[in-house]
This record gives sequence, structure tokens and C-alpha cells, in this order.
Amino acid sequence: MTSDAPHLLLMGEVFVDFTITDPGAENKLRLGGVAHAARGLWALDVPFDAAVVLPSYLERVAHAYFTSLGCVKFIVLGTVDGSPNVTTIFDATEVADQGYESLLRDEKSIRLIDAPLPVQPGVDALIFPGSFDLADACSLLPTDAALHVDVAYDVDRPSDIAALSRRVETIFLSTSSALFIAADDQTPAGLLKAFKDSEPDVLILKENRGGSRLISADALQVKSLPAQLGTTVNSVGVGDVFAATYLVHRRRNDPEEAGWRATYASAAYSQTTFPDLFKTYVKRDARLSFAEMRELAGTALPWERRQELQIYLAAPDFQKADRAAIDHALAALSYHNFRVRRPVVENGELPAGSSDAALRITYQADCDLLRGCDLVFAIPTCRDPGTLVEVGLAISANIPVVVFDAARENANTMVMAGAAHYSNNLDACLNAVFSLLSARRGA
Repeated sequence: MTSDAPHLLLMGEVFVDFTITDPGAENKLRLGGVAHAARGLWALDVPFDAAVVLPSYLERVAHAYFTSLGCVKFIVLGTVDGSPNVTTIFDATEVADQGYESLLRDEKSIRLIDAPLPVQPGVDALIFPGSFDLADACSLLPTDAALHVDVAYDVDRPSDIAALSRRVETIFLSTSSALFIAADDQTPAGLLKAFKDSEPDVLILKENRGGSRLISADALQVKSLPAQLGTTVNSVGVGDVFAATYLVHRRRNDPEEAGWRATYASAAYSQTTFPDLFKTYVKRDARLSFAEMRELAGTALPWERRQELQIYLAAPDFQKADRAAIDHALAALSYHNFRVRRPVVENGELPAGSSDAALRITYQADCDLLRGCDLVFAIPTCRDPGTLVEVGLAISANIPVVVFDAARENANTMVMAGAAHYSNNLDACLNAVFSLLSARRGA
């Protein structure tokens, strides 16, 4: 094999991602699964090999597509039977749970090949587990292959990685994964302890809009990798691009710089579904030095710290109110592990005709709760007067306010100019929450 041969192998399933959009917008159909990481390598002009699991009907088109991305060897690792490997996605921006559904997943079976993979010795294998047997697939790799595993999905427990009977150099873990959510100790030390039998050099915790953390096993050093927030077009595959970019730059730079550059590439991937534009963004960011990236900073808000920063919900949070926007926002804030204080729930919903004394007691309790919070998230549906008063109180107390005005019923000067952020877009409001609380935490 020549010196130009790829040193990076992608291993995982190929899916068809079908993103279902709002009425009037065009649905998105593209190859997903390990194809996302392949696009990341293409944007970096890095050749690679791929060992993929897919249904036979996808083999021809996937082979051609991967070859166009710079794939040197396209290896069918396994064949999917009983399922088309089509995934429907209902929330591509991941303001809350994305609602993945894999068609005919209960009928799915996989037949792996039984021959060693024809890849060069010492290859860096970036593995995205799927429905295939992970241990059997890894046994087909050269014995000196360096393993790097993204455990976002299809890994139930850390012991599944330890069962590979090989040391895993890098583990990528996402806060949205079931494995992380089920972890008894979600701190860096706790996660390293959970994966200690795999002996990773580095564990990278991807924390969505709150950035990532690079955790070195040898000295328990934790490096913050701030997120670069922008308008989210499609977040599917962002973590895969992060992992692929990190491994490319890890060969050229120290792990911290590799992590920073991976955050930029993954941010670029979230902001467009057009590959050529994605590559343009990546090339633009490549011109930044590491020092310039650090000066530009970003948003860093660790998962467990989000519970320490309280968010006051200013909204007509009543049982019989129009709850669509309120429930959507609550689901998003909960998904991202924020602690939301709900005055109507905590201090009570007063019935019509309540006494002046009851009104004043509840008013004071709500005011005290508001002043003890770090941010106010306002949803003034139906131009709710109480919500607008709470917005004013927060502004006067120098507490940042994010206004999610889904129907744009309150687009007036006092609300729009007084709030730290005003929008009818929940994705933008969520970004504002992360940015404002990240800044408040660092103040």
C-alpha cells in the first residue's frame, strides 16, 4: 500500500435519513449513518476506507457516493435483511428529542462477513456501533488497529466496550445517548471510572449546544471545547462529523486543538445540508489559527452545571391555557437538563375572585422566585399581562430575559428591545439561553 493510502477506516451502518419538515417545507432525504462522518472527511480532503453494514439495495448507490467523497476501499461488512434501514426524523434541529424512528426495526437482522477486513495494519478505526455485533465486527480488524468508538447509540453499558477485549484509544459519548442518561455518575471522573476497563486515552463528552469536554484519562485533565452556535438547519450527524474531524486533526495537533477544530466542523455541518457549502465553511475555518479560535471563544455550559443555574418560566402556565408553545419550550429546556422554576406550579394557580391577601402573598412569592433566578424564559402567549409584567420586573432587576413569542403577538419596542433575546423561533431562543447562561456562569 502506498504512503498516500488512508490511515482512517470508518465502520458503521448506512441509513437513509428522511427528515419530516413542517407543512409547506420540502422534506429532506439523504444517506445517513456513517455517511455523515464520510462527508466530514471529504470536506477535509482526507481519503479513507469504509466498512459498512447496509441493505443490498443501497450497496450500489452507497458505493458510488462514498467513492465520490474520497473512499478508497468500500467494504461491505454486513448485509441488512428485513428492514430498509430508513430512519424518519421529526426534529432535525434537536431543540428536544429528535424523534428517530427506524422502519421495520423489529424485523431487522444482520449477516456479517467472516473474513478479515482488507485494510492496512495500524489503521485508525472510527467505529459507530449499530445493530450489528460489535465484538464480531471488531474481530475482523487487524490486531494492531487503533480503535475509536462513538457510543452515542446501540451501546447499552460500558461493559459492551470492555467486551471487545481490545483497548479503545478514544471514546466519544453524547449527553443525548441512553448510555449517558443511565450513568450513575455523569461527572468526568465518574464517566472515566465507568469506562476504565476499556483503558481509553481520552474520553470526549459531547454536550450539544453546551460544547464538549475532552477528558484525559492519565491525569484526569478536563479541557473545555466551546460550541460555536449558529442557526441550526439540521443537527443529524453533527456528532459523527465531530468524531471524524477530531481524529484527522489528532494526527496533526495536540488533542485540545483537535477538539477545537472538531467543534468548528460540527457547527458548520449543523448550519447547512448542502455539501459544497459545508466544505466552504470548513475551508474558511481552517484558515484560523488555534490562538485565533481560542480568542473567539464560544459557548461552554457543562451538563451538570445547568442544574445550578435556575430559569424562571414567565408564561400563562395554567392547565386550561393554550399550552402548545409552553409545553414545547418546557420539553426543550428539560431535554437539555436545565432547571426550570415554574411559579404557577410552585406557588399555586389562584382561582378568579381570590382575596387581596391571597393575591399579594402569591405575587410576593413569585417575585422572590424570579429574583433568585439567573434567567427568565418568557412565553407571552395571548399577550398574557402577567407574563409581560414579569418580563419588566426581570429587566429592571438586570436578569437576562429570553422571549419566545411563537405567534409574534408581542413584537413591540419594550419587549423586543428590553429582552436580551426576542424570537418566534425556539431554536434561536435555546441558543440564547445557552449563550447567556454560559456568559453568566463565567462572570
